[in-house]
Amino acid sequence: MLITAYPPFRRAIGTDVLEVDLPDGTLLRHVLAWLADRYPAFVPIAEAPSDEFLWQHLIVHVDDQIAGLDTRLAANARLELLPTIAGGAAPAAVVRPAPPV
Repeated sequence: MLITAYPPFRRAIGTDVLEVDLPDGTLLRHVLAWLADRYPAFVPIAEAPSDEFLWQHLIVHVDDQIAGLDTRLAANARLELLPTIAGGAAPAAVVRPAPPV
């Protein structure tokens, strides 16, 4: 399994790419537990009670698809650890009405 980490997860692991030898059919939740055993920053993520909780902290792409905790992984899967990204309209406090004409 090949894991590519993007900031801030790259900093937690200490490298861009990590090769992991886990068996075919390993669940994503077990990969996260494996990471938590080695890198303390992953402990709260590994304890995620649901996909929604996980996705608030980390997006995992497995072979270019977003994965949930119970996704079964192939031994040769490509994982990407991505930060969550928020966007949209500016906060209401920043939006100002146009001046009168």
